[in-house]
Amino acid sequence: MPAESIAKVDLLLGRATMLTADRWDDLAAMIHEAMGISLLMAATHPSSRPVNVPGLTRLTALECVENALREVQAWDLALAAELPDLAQLRVLLADVRRDLDSSVGRRG
Repeated sequence: MPAESIAKVDLLLGRATMLTADRWDDLAAMIHEAMGISLLMAATHPSSRPVNVPGLTRLTALECVENALREVQAWDLALAAELPDLAQLRVLLADVRRDLDSSVGRRG
């Protein structure tokens, strides 16, 4: 079980949640849903040692989601038996990344 990786995803999505706390749209709702899934996973499979994400406080919401998605995509799909929400988390993160990327592109 990738407990440290789960903890890292939890930290990244916590940061993304904080950065989008002022939004009341579908994107924020998807980030909150992904955060809920990662919280449950982290509570069910806690890391035995502290986990740190270098530079976390400097990451944008998009960077947090991209890093979380990379972590989750590295997990073996066989873990779905122990992490039933794994597929849903992957889909949510991919959708959030796409939507955040397009909203950043519209602003820039």
